[in-house]
Amino acid sequence: MATAVSIPGTTVVDALERVAATHVVTVPDTNQATVLERLDASGQASVLRAATEDDVLGICAGLWLAGQRPIALIQQLGIFASVNALRGLVHDLSVPLAILASLYGRDVGLPPEESLKSSVRLCIPLLDALEVRWVLVESPADSERIAETFAWVFEEHRAAAVLLGAPTS
Repeated sequence: MATAVSIPGTTVVDALERVAATHVVTVPDTNQATVLERLDASGQASVLRAATEDDVLGICAGLWLAGQRPIALIQQLGIFASVNALRGLVHDLSVPLAILASLYGRDVGLPPEESLKSSVRLCIPLLDALEVRWVLVESPADSERIAETFAWVFEEHRAAAVLLGAPTS
């Protein structure tokens, strides 16, 4: 039995529209391909593609400083790849970051903490160690948590990650 099931890309895009996201900055993620397709089609938020996850976070920081409401769309692998930038932006510079990360490579039949893949199993403990708030979205029933979490980021000027437990549909 699956622990996580896919949520529609349109549901994610709707959540981003509810929080008035102005930009989505990404290193394209195959798990969230339907989100990117729908964003490109809607034209609601500008989609910016970067070379690395460090670049994604830096671009989001610059956009926030310019008064925008950016979302970083990456895989959890990108959280690992950008840990120093994440630490510095969040703790040294107090930049609010809204991160939408898929759990790439996750076996949806297992909770993340039981994954055989270290990049899945250790993602939540890494976010905890970095003192970055996170929520796990495991099904369409959890989808309200996306907008709630990102609204909190922009209202409180803090960082948070929404982790998608399964690829979007």
